[in-house]
Amino acid sequence: MKGVIWAAAILMAGTSVAAAAQEAQNQQAPAEQQDDNKKVCRTERSTGSLTRRTRVCMTAAQWREVNARTYKGVTEMQGTASGSQAIANNPGAGG
Repeated sequence: MKGVIWAAAILMAGTSVAAAAQEAQNQQAPAEQQDDNKKVCRTERSTGSLTRRTRVCMTAAQWREVNARTYKGVTEMQGTASGSQAIANNPGAGG
């Protein structure tokens, strides 16, 4: 399940990750910029396979952006699943 969420987050992030990372770099101190530009590679398991793995490399700033987007998406999904938004937006519910 985590693999699906990560894959979706990486696909959704696309070009906006680079733009957000660029803005973040412009606002930070030079010492922090070096850390943000550091390349970080992670190996992720593919969904539905026990052996297939994919290596994904991004900067530290891009990983933070992906994590933030994933957290936001999961939070919204949980809110919808719990009925907080689904009830209010459901025109088929009598009431």
